[in-house]
Amino acid sequence: MGIKDVVKAYFDDFIEAFATYSGARVASKFSVPYLVRGYSGRTTILQSTEEVTQHFQAYLDEYQARGCRSCRYANLELKCIGTESILASVDWTLLDQAGAPVSGWSESYLLSLVGSQVLAYASIDHATSEDVDGD
Repeated sequence: MGIKDVVKAYFDDFIEAFATYSGARVASKFSVPYLVRGYSGRTTILQSTEEVTQHFQAYLDEYQARGCRSCRYANLELKCIGTESILASVDWTLLDQAGAPVSGWSESYLLSLVGSQVLAYASIDHATSEDVDGD
């Protein structure tokens, strides 16, 4: 299995994890510590599995309350960094029960690749032109 296939499997599993609405299940895709930078510029370093779980549970609860029932990604781009790290960028779309878009954004991940195991240790949300113009 090539690197792109392994990373694609990571994101495919992320979609399955999202559908559980379990912060712990989503958190299993990330290492500790985990650095997250939102498009607002706020940077947070989550130091424990519990912090990562709480971080994702808050987002999952918000998405579910907004009517989101699933998600998808597109435009996977990869850049290998050494032998065990990958920069992966994707466009995310949150979908309602009928499969219509609710929200979307772009995000880049620094992934650790050891054998076939992939974990994200940092992510950066990308600001869209609407986000920049609207602030």
